[in-house]
Amino acid sequence: MIKLHAEGRQAPRATIADMAWIEGHWIGDMPDGPVEHVLLRPRFGQLPGFVRALAPQNLAFYEIGVFAEIGDSLTLRVKHFTPELAGWEAQAAYIDRPLVDRDSTSFYFDGATFSRTGPDSFTVYFLNRSAGQERETLVIPFRRTSGPTRQSDGASS
Repeated sequence: MIKLHAEGRQAPRATIADMAWIEGHWIGDMPDGPVEHVLLRPRFGQLPGFVRALAPQNLAFYEIGVFAEIGDSLTLRVKHFTPELAGWEAQAAYIDRPLVDRDSTSFYFDGATFSRTGPDSFTVYFLNRSAGQERETLVIPFRRTSGPTRQSDGASS
């Protein structure tokens, strides 16, 4: 379910409206714990989102991502942060994942696929890379939720 960008290959036509279904609050399951993904309403050719990944006893990381229209296609721009908000990428840098393919249910960005599995569910297939080396493909199923839930563990008022 992963496709990679190839130099010289033309990106498929797509607009932010094609991905409007992903707006909302989602809960997913990563290997080390739950993950929340909140995606805001598209505006001005961009659909921004925020990820909070949890480990068993603490926060794992934060991620800010933006699906953006570039020409006649889309790209996914991502920046990661530690729980203390130190950036993983250099200050002005971000990861750019251009759209490489799409079909009736899936959007294939370079190394990350968003596949709609139902009206209230989707799965992300993510190629985990470290120091330029491909490590593994993470499969993260998400389900729509009505909003944040209050939990006693780690929550503060």
